Amino acid sequence: MREQILILEQLQKIDMELGELEDNRNEYPQKISAYEEELQTKKDLLAELNNQKEELAKDKSDLEEQIACNDDIVKKSEEKLFEIKTYKEYVALQREIVEAKKMNSELEEELLEKMDNIEKLEAKILEENTELSGKEEDYRLKIEDFKEKLEDINALYHPKKEEKERVASQISADILPLYEKIRRRNGTVLVYVENEICSGCNMNIPPQLFNEVLTLSRIIQCPNCQKILYSKDEPKS
Repeated sequence: MREQILILEQLQKIDMELGELEDNRNEYPQKISAYEEELQTKKDLLAELNNQKEELAKDKSDLEEQIACNDDIVKKSEEKLFEIKTYKEYVALQREIVEAKKMNSELEEELLEKMDNIEKLEAKILEENTELSGKEEDYRLKIEDFKEKLEDINALYHPKKEEKERVASQISADILPLYEKIRRRNGTVLVYVENEICSGCNMNIPPQLFNEVLTLSRIIQCPNCQKILYSKDEPKS
């Protein structure tokens, strides 16, 4: 039975190595995706900010055109003041000039607001561009590193699986299912006993059961955590 315990110990070591490889095989692609998604989110934000800037720039251009048009109206109307012959025409023209100037005053306020928003957007775009440029280089290196690690993991994974099958084939048909059942439930299967204490759950092992563990005459499970017990000491004669 000692030989079987030693093989189980070897199998557990392989399973722990496989578990780490599998964790990394799952974790690294997730990290790569997280970096790529964060960069894409930044790029999408920049695209949206640039779209907003273009819309504001168009609005600004339209306002400037309206203001210029009203200025032209005011200029032409003021020139006509010297040509009109009736008071009624004079009053109507003055009203037209006042309304055009009032409209321009409102348009100029709106224009200043647009220009202020454009300035703020340009500052935000510059900030986001600077941050994106830094992250793109940093994340590119991290992504390349994770991809290289994944290649190394994949190169190790299948040989390690084959090694597990080879070692598992040396374990008794009645012991292997128990091993796999405990591993699925607890992860760790074999735990050593020292000073009559289970290293898996720190519970006391009854003296008689502890003596059986030392003899390694059969597979013994901890009464508390159900893990397979073994001792680092030589078996008693």
